[in-house]
Amino acid sequence: MTRSWFGQENEEGYQYYTFNPRLVLQYNIRNGSHIRLNANISNSDPSLSNLSSVEQVVDSLQIQRGNPNLNPYLRYRTELTYELQKKIFYMNLWGTYEYHLKAIMDEKFLENDKIIQTLDNQKDWQRLASRLTVRVGPIKEMFQASLTGGVNHYISHGNTYSHTYTNWFSNINLSANYKKFMLAFGLETNWNWFYGETMSGGENIHYLMLRYTHNNLAFTVGAFNPFVNNFKQETENWSQYASYKRAMHLEESSRMLLF
Repeated sequence: MTRSWFGQENEEGYQYYTFNPRLVLQYNIRNGSHIRLNANISNSDPSLSNLSSVEQVVDSLQIQRGNPNLNPYLRYRTELTYELQKKIFYMNLWGTYEYHLKAIMDEKFLENDKIIQTLDNQKDWQRLASRLTVRVGPIKEMFQASLTGGVNHYISHGNTYSHTYTNWFSNINLSANYKKFMLAFGLETNWNWFYGETMSGGENIHYLMLRYTHNNLAFTVGAFNPFVNNFKQETENWSQYASYKRAMHLEESSRMLLF
């Protein structure tokens, strides 16, 4: 059980009670695999800064404004996982569905020739995601390979907007061990998040590392993005009044050495 309370001078506050149950079910299968179900209900409260009615001038056209009328909201989450472990082979198939009712999300609107940026309790936010991980190894206690691929699908229903966004992602990890040496390679594509009208992009990186271990001492030398200089982190806003698209490029991340 969660009790949330907020009160501010000259403003009407709130008192909010929620029941937060959690369900976990697991069924073991004879071939070394199992199926697990997780489900829970939680609540999210607005921050004190977001509840403030203070206005902040962003530029000559835009104003950032708090919203003292924000209310907590419920988050429903269900996860289903299938795992299989058989000798050197491992597989994990995972899926989730999330539903946020009256989620606090961003919005923009026009007021006296100004664009107001604020937050409000919107209609709902949903996320459907799935991920498959396959791992082989260690082969002869030396080599191991792992591959992950998945997809995020977002549905964002605001009071004045409706958006859908789909993001595919993947990870590759390879490692080889010989006596006191370990060589590792990893690659990760952008894992993006979409909430309200804003897409926050993840990182696309790859790395190569060599480690030597002797007793309690470990020495590592490696490099980030040793082969391709394509690091890019993107952010987008899909508002009908003031949309934007930003991309951060970091050339120094290419062939960046570490010791």
